[in-house]
Amino acid sequence: MNYKYTLDTSSKKYRCKKCNKTTLVKFIDTETGEKMNSDFGRCDRQSKCGFFEIPKGKLNTHFEYVYEKPKKTSYHDYSLVSKSGRNYKQNNFIQFVKSLFGSDETKKVIEKYLIGTSKKWNGANVFWQIDTNQKVRHGKIMLYNVDTGKRQKNKLGKAYISSVRSVMRLKDYNLNQCLFGLHLINETESRTVALTESEKTAVLMSIFKPQYVWLATGSKNGFKYKYLKPLRDYKIIGFPDKSEYNDWSNKAIELNPSYSRALNNR
Repeated sequence: MNYKYTLDTSSKKYRCKKCNKTTLVKFIDTETGEKMNSDFGRCDRQSKCGFFEIPKGKLNTHFEYVYEKPKKTSYHDYSLVSKSGRNYKQNNFIQFVKSLFGSDETKKVIEKYLIGTSKKWNGANVFWQIDTNQKVRHGKIMLYNVDTGKRQKNKLGKAYISSVRSVMRLKDYNLNQCLFGLHLINETESRTVALTESEKTAVLMSIFKPQYVWLATGSKNGFKYKYLKPLRDYKIIGFPDKSEYNDWSNKAIELNPSYSRALNNR
């Protein structure tokens, strides 16, 4: 039987108009491949919300769910972190930090965040993601302008970004990222964490405002439960990029109901 509409089977979720949480599965028009607007769909919080609006037409709501055992997280050998900790004169990001704060402060942030140097591009650096168990989950390779500190871009306007697993051609590497700088919460008595989007901002702000433990999501979509779970016993102060303020604010309300109640009581 041909159906006019079917529920999206991808992992993408949208904000539910009833409960205001990012749990809505949209319908897809099977003829055009386009997703319906948020007036139609099914909320995954069926017991707590129950939103389920069906567009008119032949509908496929029958799906077969197969459990797949989660794959084990892959890790890089810690020796890669040590080996990358050299050639800082050829590291544009480190040289930029040094031009702002001098040698002593630069050495401190190198040791704190274990920033490395990459041969992927001349002047590139590595931002390592190391979890609370000192396991290396990811190595993000980036290229910055040594004078401005901004990301270098190619002729097509794309930033130079790669990864250690890509350079090493680790095809079966199961990437399970964590916050940049997460390993630092084992080394501090502070219960307040400052969270930014970019690794560069976290590093620079750790010098400006050393009273906080500065971590980074590494992307605009990194402000989510999966990444924030290790910080559940900490006070988190978010510093999103201007364009991401609303998304981060909504996510903070979703993850922290007490914050939502405080806003409503103002």
